Amino acid sequence: MLLRRSRSGIIIELNSFRVLMARVARFGADPVHVDRVVELPVDNWKAVEREIQSLFVEHTGYVPGICSVFSPTRMLQREELNPRKINERDYLAGFLADQYKIDLEKWRVAFVDPHDGSTYEIQKSLPKEVLVLGEAADELQSAQRRFLGLGVLPHRLEIATLPTLGGVLSYQNMIGDSQPAAVVEIDPARTRLYILGKNGVHTPAPIEYGFDALVEHARKELSGEYMITRPPISMVPAALTAGQDTPQDSATVRARLLAADGEVTARATRLLRPLVRNLKPLIDFFETQTGQRVNDLYCAFLPPGLSWLTRTLAASLQMQVLAVDCPAWLSAQGVTTNEDVSANLGPHWLSLFSLIAQLAPSSAYAKKAE
Repeated sequence: MLLRRSRSGIIIELNSFRVLMARVARFGADPVHVDRVVELPVDNWKAVEREIQSLFVEHTGYVPGICSVFSPTRMLQREELNPRKINERDYLAGFLADQYKIDLEKWRVAFVDPHDGSTYEIQKSLPKEVLVLGEAADELQSAQRRFLGLGVLPHRLEIATLPTLGGVLSYQNMIGDSQPAAVVEIDPARTRLYILGKNGVHTPAPIEYGFDALVEHARKELSGEYMITRPPISMVPAALTAGQDTPQDSATVRARLLAADGEVTARATRLLRPLVRNLKPLIDFFETQTGQRVNDLYCAFLPPGLSWLTRTLAASLQMQVLAVDCPAWLSAQGVTTNEDVSANLGPHWLSLFSLIAQLAPSSAYAKKAE
């Protein structure tokens, strides 16, 4: 189906925390012009549906969309294939089944160049090293149904990780930064680390410690469960004693972390200690193996309330935050926006706009669930 370029459309992302949406004035046109942006909590689907209806009152049916998801079981791993067996009929299916317990009949998988993000056709000869990018077909179908339920017709549906990595590289190139960067994605159940080095994307195994574990750790810390001995109460600032010894449920602690109250920021280093313990050996191993110093840290999709988390991770890992200026980057990409849009674009919008950025070669993986 051909798009009518005079019609508006949407780019939309679902991540672990928020729904990011941008209204494109003329969908499919060049240059791209964004006239509205909205972000909402990820679980309030009725509010998201109402917002989309408000943004696109001129549409009587589905709104055409470019859609992306940070789906829960997504995979992006760098692998070394056996060049002697690559062209054997069942080699790739057997390799994925052995390494990742993946049934190719139930997954959507692409093979990607780890150096530039371009995709390979499986029917043709693959190189020795590839990025294996994929997701369970039922997860992608679920995401597709979610978008349709919101009134959006996905003309592209992408796993968001790969375009995000392309966006980070593009931004570094814009500012003249050639240092290796660590890109961190913190999901509810696990944390993923990608290192963008001189030899392409490096992919340590996912860490089985996510935001839910952080919330539980913070619940104990903020309730004083980890405190065996304490100084006299008169010696402790009131901001640090608020809430101690008071049982707090996970929802309350999660809200406190997202709001970054005074006690959370004061205890930030202690709260993130388990996550740092998991990340640091992976970064140290990369540096030892390659001789490259990982200098920049970018935490994908974290909302503004969790900016303290990025700053604390960077300080604990002796790195610097890659402070993405989304409006400047969009301008360099030739994407125009209304004046009031730029003020709302924090660093976490990079993943969404990487879907429409002119990244060369293309770093996007688009596979609509069948």
